[in-house]
Amino acid sequence: MKKQSALLYFLLFAHNLWTQNLPSEPQPDQELLNEWAEVLAAEMEEGAEDAQQILMEQLLQLYQNPININTATREDLQKIFFLSDLQIEALLFQRFQNKAFYSIYEMQAIEGMDAASLKMLAPLLRFDWEVQTSKRTFRPQADLFIRGQSQLQTQNGYRARPDGSIPFQGSPIKAYTRLEIKALKQVSLGLVAEKDQGEPLFTAQQPGPDYLSGYLQFQTDHTLRKVIVGSYKLSSGQGLALQTGHATLKSSATTSIRNRQASYAPSLSVNEGGGCSGVLVDLGGEAWQLLPFFSRVQRDGRLDTLEQDGVVLRSLKSDGYHRTETERAQRKNTEEWVVGLTGKYLLPRMTLEAGLLHYQLEHPLQALPTTYNQHYWQGRSTHNFWLAGSGSVANMHWFAETAFNESAHPALWAGLQSLLKQTAELALGFRHFPLDYYAPLGGALSEASVPAGETGFYVGLELPLPAALTASGYLDAYSHRAARYGVSGPAKGFDLLLTLHHQTSSDWENTLRFRHRTKGVDRESEEPETVLGEQNQNQLRWQSRFTPGKNWMLTLRGDWQTVQKSGGERSSPGFFLSQDLRYTSNSKKWNVTLRYAVFDAEEYATRIFAYEPDVLYSMSTPAHYGKGNRLVVLGKWTPLKGLDLWLRFSRWHYPGRESIGSGYAEIRGDKNREIKLQLRKRF
Repeated sequence: MKKQSALLYFLLFAHNLWTQNLPSEPQPDQELLNEWAEVLAAEMEEGAEDAQQILMEQLLQLYQNPININTATREDLQKIFFLSDLQIEALLFQRFQNKAFYSIYEMQAIEGMDAASLKMLAPLLRFDWEVQTSKRTFRPQADLFIRGQSQLQTQNGYRARPDGSIPFQGSPIKAYTRLEIKALKQVSLGLVAEKDQGEPLFTAQQPGPDYLSGYLQFQTDHTLRKVIVGSYKLSSGQGLALQTGHATLKSSATTSIRNRQASYAPSLSVNEGGGCSGVLVDLGGEAWQLLPFFSRVQRDGRLDTLEQDGVVLRSLKSDGYHRTETERAQRKNTEEWVVGLTGKYLLPRMTLEAGLLHYQLEHPLQALPTTYNQHYWQGRSTHNFWLAGSGSVANMHWFAETAFNESAHPALWAGLQSLLKQTAELALGFRHFPLDYYAPLGGALSEASVPAGETGFYVGLELPLPAALTASGYLDAYSHRAARYGVSGPAKGFDLLLTLHHQTSSDWENTLRFRHRTKGVDRESEEPETVLGEQNQNQLRWQSRFTPGKNWMLTLRGDWQTVQKSGGERSSPGFFLSQDLRYTSNSKKWNVTLRYAVFDAEEYATRIFAYEPDVLYSMSTPAHYGKGNRLVVLGKWTPLKGLDLWLRFSRWHYPGRESIGSGYAEIRGDKNREIKLQLRKRF
C-alpha cells in the first residue's frame, strides 16, 4: 500500500508540473548521444549493457549540470569516463599554472588532450572564472520517461499447455516508467517502475509493477551534506569489497584500469540483482568524508528445505524475471541486510580511503556440492574491511587497495599509470584474490565473475603514431588456483587486445581491432577422469565511419571470430557485417537511424556481440548467434520543446528455420520482430 501511495504522489506532482510553463534543462542532440553511446559500446566488455547505461546516465547528468572547469575537483573530473587519469592530472596541473581556463581552445595545450576528447568534453564544461555568488530563483524541474515494447511474434510461454494452463502469467508487453523531480533547491526525488514481458500487472497476485524503486535526497551546505533514503549505489577503492554500481571492466580504453566511480549516488537502476536500498548519510568537510549506510533488500533466491538444516539458500537469482509460477515463487523470498561505514581523507596529491561492512542473509547460503563451487563462500553472514589509496608523483598516478574478510589472507589490487615522453600512456596492474576471499558487494576488475583464487598482471599502452594514427593495447595474464565452472582444476590464461585507430579529419575515421584470448577448459574425453585443455579465441574487427555532411553519417563494421580447443578441434568461424545510415534534419528536430546486418555464427562459442542504436536510457548489445540478418530502424522526433518521441523497430531473420529460440522463449517461424515506443517529457 505504501508503494501505491508513493506512486500516486509522484503522478500527481508530475501532472502539476506538466501544466506549468517551466524552463527545461539543456539537452544534448541525438548525434552527441549516439557518439557517447558508441564510444561506451566500443570501450566496454561485450554484453555490459548495465555498465554502459550507468555511465550514459552520468554523462547526461553532467550535460544538464556542466562542471565549472576552473573549480572542479579531481573527483568531479573522474565522472567523465573518456578522460584518463593522466589527462585529469595534466589538466589540474595546467590550471594550477594558468589559474583559469577561459575557453575550450585553451585546453588544447594540456598534455595528452587530443581533439576527440575535447570535442566530447566541450558540452560538459562551463568556464566561470569567478565563483558565482548571485542567487538565482529556483524553479522545480522534472524529467519523465514512459516506454513500452513488445515482440510481435508469440512465444511458447504464452501458448496453452495440454492441461489448458499458460506458463507466462502476464502480457507480452514490457513497460518502463522513470520520473526524476527536483522539487526544492535542497530536495530531489526519483521513481522507477518496470514490468518485464510475461510478468503480470494489476492482478490479485500483482496489483502494481513487478519492480518499483526510488529515492529521496536531501542536501545542505553544512557538515551533514546529503541524506539519501531509498535506492543508492556505492563504490570505494578499486572495488575489492564495495562496488554496487557495476564492476570495473577491461576495455579498449587500455590505460583506464583504475576504478573511478563516485563514492555514492542515488540510483534508478532496474537491475534487480544488485544495489542497495535503505539510508545513506554523507558527512564531510573540504578534506574528509564519512559515509555510514544501511540497506535492507528483498532478493530473489532458490530455496531448498533440508531435514536437519531447515531452509537454505542454494543461490541468489539475478535475472529479475517473474513470469511463471516457479519464478514467482522465487520472487523476493529472502532478505539481505548490509550495514557499513566508509571514510575518505583528501591530501593535495593523495586520497586515502578505509571502510568496513557487515553482510547478512535471511537464510544461509549453501550451494549444491559441485567441483567448481567448493571454494565459494557459504554461510549466513560475512564482513569486509579494506584500506585504499591513490595519488600522483611527477607524471605517474598510483592506486592500491587491500581488503579482508574472515580470512587472514588479504586480497590486493594495485596499479600504476604513467605518461612516457609526454606522449605515450602506460598502465600496469597487479591483482591477487585468495581462495577463501569473498566480498558479496565487491566488483573489482578480474577475469572471473567470482575471482576467488585468481592472480593476474595487466599491461596497457596507448601510443600516438605519425600519419594521424593511434595504437593501443593491453595484455592481461592470469591464473586460477582452483576449479571454476567448465574448468575442473587450476588453469592459466591470457587476454590480448590490439587496436589501431586512424582519423585524418572529423569526417572520416577507421578502427582496426584484434583480440586473442587463451583460457583453460575441460576437454571432451572418453577417459573417466576429466582432462584439462585450453581454448584459443581470435577476433578481428574493422569499423569505418564517414560523415559526408552535417546531415549524414555512415558506419560500416565487420567482425571475424574463430575458436580452437586443445587437440585441434576448431569451431566454425563467426562472421558479422553491418551498415548503419543516420540522417539528421537541418532543424535537428528529427532523425532516423537504419542498421542492416548479416551474420553467420553457427556455434555458441563464436557468437558476436554488437552495439545497436536504441532509445535513450536503453543500451542494446545483443549476441548474433546462428545464420541470418538483422534490421533496426530508430526514429526520434521533437514536436514540442521539452517533448521527445522515439519509435524503434527491429527484426531477426533466420531464413529456412522453422523456429527461433527454445523452451518458453521459442517462437514459430523464421522471423522475430519487436517494436519499442518511448516518450520523454521535460518540465
